[in-house]
Amino acid sequence: MNPDSLPAGGARELREQFDRSFALAPSLPAAGSVNLLTIRIGAEPYAIRLADIRGLHADRRILEVPSPMPELLGVTNFRGQIVPVYQLTTLLGKAGAGAPRWMVLVQASAPLALAFEAFESHICASAEQLIAAADGQQCEAVHTAGGVVPVLAIAALAAEVEARTARAQQGDRHG
Repeated sequence: MNPDSLPAGGARELREQFDRSFALAPSLPAAGSVNLLTIRIGAEPYAIRLADIRGLHADRRILEVPSPMPELLGVTNFRGQIVPVYQLTTLLGKAGAGAPRWMVLVQASAPLALAFEAFESHICASAEQLIAAADGQQCEAVHTAGGVVPVLAIAALAAEVEARTARAQQGDRHG
C-alpha cells in the first residue's frame, strides 16, 4: 500500500490501531472449545489436542539407535534431555509416505516424541465442531473446513509405546 494514497492521518491511525492491539488482553477461547493442531500423516489428515503436547518442533536432528521396535526412529535432544522419537505413521499402522519433518513432544510419564510428515494449522474448535467419543470423555473427531478429521488419542499412543518399550526391554533381559 502506498502511504501517499492514504487520507491525511490514515497511516498514523493504522499505526496506532496496530500498537493498541498489543496492549489488549488476548481473548479467551469460548467455553467448550478445544485448541488443536491439524497434521498430515501420509495423505490423511489428523488432529492433536494442544493440551496433550509440550511442544511442536520441525527439522530436529534424530540420531538412529538400534532397536527391535520398528517405529523407533532414534533419539533427539530437548534441552539436555535425550528423548526417543517414534514414527506416528508406523504406530498407527499406516503406509509410510516419507521422512517425517515434524514432531511433537508428548505430555507423558516418560518423555517421548512423535514424528510425522506435515503440520498444517492450529485451530480453536468450538463445541459444535467437536464429535464426542462414545465414552463422552474427549472428542474423537472435529469438523474442519476440509471435512471431518480424527483426533489422535495421544495419551493412549504414549501408553502403548511405554508398554511396548517395557516388553522389549524385558525380552532383552530374558533373551
